[in-house]
Amino acid sequence: MMTPSRESVAYQEYEERFPVQQERERNLRVAPAPRRRRKAGIRPSLLACIAILAVTSAYILFCQMQLTQITAQVSEQSDKLDELAAENVSLTTKKVNSMNLDEVEEYAANELGMVKIDNSQIEYVELTNPDSVTVADSGISLDTLFAGLARSFSAIVEYIR
Repeated sequence: MMTPSRESVAYQEYEERFPVQQERERNLRVAPAPRRRRKAGIRPSLLACIAILAVTSAYILFCQMQLTQITAQVSEQSDKLDELAAENVSLTTKKVNSMNLDEVEEYAANELGMVKIDNSQIEYVELTNPDSVTVADSGISLDTLFAGLARSFSAIVEYIR
């Protein structure tokens, strides 16, 4: 058997059919150095969004601060109201306890010269005609109400035309 070598017939036929192409000289050019992109500044739209976000955040913070202050004021006033309500109950109770009906009767009789009413002083009045109530006609009924609405609607429709 034959070992394959460069001198064998198969290699020779291959080289005859497909000759070795010599490398062509390439026209090589020197590529220019890549341009460096200049650093982009902050876009105006991004700057506007950041500004709006900052203003909105500051406004929300301000509103929360005011809400906290008002809540503190409301709680103070509520405490004062509770104190005043308790004082009112105390003073009302004291007033009711200080006024005794016996003392009032004594003052009325001695100082003002008043006397208790006697049965002979009571007079009853009888009316011969019982009281009657007459309701004046207001002039407004459902018919007049619907008629007025219909006139208003037709006036609006005419105005639109």
